[in-house]
Amino acid sequence: MSKKYLLITLIVITVIYYLPIIKLPVAPYDEAVILVGAERVLAGQIPYKDFLTVYGPGQVYTLASVFKVLGTSVTSERIYDIAIKSCLSLLIFLIIRQLSSNKTAIAGWVMSLIWIDYSRFHAYPVYPSVLFTFLCIYFLVLHMRRGKLYYIVLSSTSIVLAVLFRHDLGGLAAIAIALVLLVRRLTGAQRSWTPLVTYIASGIALGTPVILYFVLSDAKAVINNLIIMPLDMIANQQDLPYPALSRYNLPFYVFPLMSLTGITSFFIFVKRKMDETTAYGILLISAAGVAFFNQAWGRADAIHLLPSALAGILLSPILLDALRKMLSLSPRSYGLLFIGFIIFFGTTLSKPLSRNILLLPGNYDIEIINPEIERAKYSILAEDTKNTASYLKKNIPADDYIYVGVKNHDQLIFNNAIIYFLAERKCATKYHELNPGQTNTLLIQEEIVDELKSRSIGAIVLTPGWRDEPNLSSRDAKIDVLDNYIADHFELKETFGIYEIWMKKGGEPISWYQNGHRMFQTFTLDKYSDAGVSS
Repeated sequence: MSKKYLLITLIVITVIYYLPIIKLPVAPYDEAVILVGAERVLAGQIPYKDFLTVYGPGQVYTLASVFKVLGTSVTSERIYDIAIKSCLSLLIFLIIRQLSSNKTAIAGWVMSLIWIDYSRFHAYPVYPSVLFTFLCIYFLVLHMRRGKLYYIVLSSTSIVLAVLFRHDLGGLAAIAIALVLLVRRLTGAQRSWTPLVTYIASGIALGTPVILYFVLSDAKAVINNLIIMPLDMIANQQDLPYPALSRYNLPFYVFPLMSLTGITSFFIFVKRKMDETTAYGILLISAAGVAFFNQAWGRADAIHLLPSALAGILLSPILLDALRKMLSLSPRSYGLLFIGFIIFFGTTLSKPLSRNILLLPGNYDIEIINPEIERAKYSILAEDTKNTASYLKKNIPADDYIYVGVKNHDQLIFNNAIIYFLAERKCATKYHELNPGQTNTLLIQEEIVDELKSRSIGAIVLTPGWRDEPNLSSRDAKIDVLDNYIADHFELKETFGIYEIWMKKGGEPISWYQNGHRMFQTFTLDKYSDAGVSS
């Protein structure tokens, strides 16, 4: 099969493989904060200045553009998610093919499908950030092969985009890649400073206007959201211990070690005068992998291992093929080595493989399952989430605000921000996403209370929002300003599973729309009755 038809075949298989993403359960927080953020951008709000987010601006602006074209819905977001993940798997194939062979490239492509599907987390900004980091590496490999300077400009553009989606991930990778370009110059592999200077200058020229735009809108908020808060969250509020070595935890050890193996192998390949582009391609991927490990080191779970795992998946087939060339293995010997490679990584990926196989039946039954939830017709929703969103849509007027919080605002992990998006109601505060180390502080609680006082609040939705993790998020900060305000001015009106819906006390009118008319209900302590109709 020709390279062209092989690539077309892989594109089709990749998209079909990821298609069940359309119907997978909607995440109440991680996916939700991106959905709500994109909706707020679509309404003209500016990240950091008008609403809090600890991510770079790239994802919410891109998704807002998708909403503008395809409509505001989970389905639109999932289509975008499929596109990003498909491009990521295919780019892994292309990079491996540039540095080794079709056979090893297909092995890496299959491994990427398994791990990306296992990681889930739809609309997660890490995916496009890793995609553009790998695209940067791809263009640099092409530059090494062909010597064209415009590939450096394209690589710099790619890494700037990676930074805009995840400033921490892309920023560390940008520095690591610059160091590799510096090594190329200092070792004489690159005879001029032009590639390194072009890489840095292009990055500064492209990134500075974007940085200035957000800094000038609210410099203090940008610094707090993108630097101070994430550092505290990683170091204190959300850190998780590194998992103990076991069969199912093998990825936490194998994939990070691949980057260290790649760096060691680079020196061996250079000493043996092997293909220079392959050697430096391995060093580029390894350097990015080391930079990526910062994610898993701070919070050691599957999704935070994702960048490091993908770097390991990208690197391992290239190292395998380089080993074949270095040892001049016969086809038979290489065949046995390749089988060993498949067995080893099959064991490493046994947990994702077993889950994917178990979930395969019925994955492609994509149909309308939530006709009453316009924005999530095709995706699985928890019953209590669905009922809460439906209740709010029916009983809260479209121009009223809601607030989705937690039962104890000084001891939390996250809030179920998905309610804002599904109920199609505006967030009453700057904080549609709640994070430990933030809403359990006096300053932020007072700010939220002031915003609640200044808005027409249709309802407050509370969930537990807490779980016992071995970090500071499990401690009660004993700051109850926000909880006391809600208890003093609102009362519980309805419960759906974990969700509590609170509305204003004292018989204050709560309105909604019915048959084109604005309806009013006056609440007593225990029940309510219709009070009248106005047009």
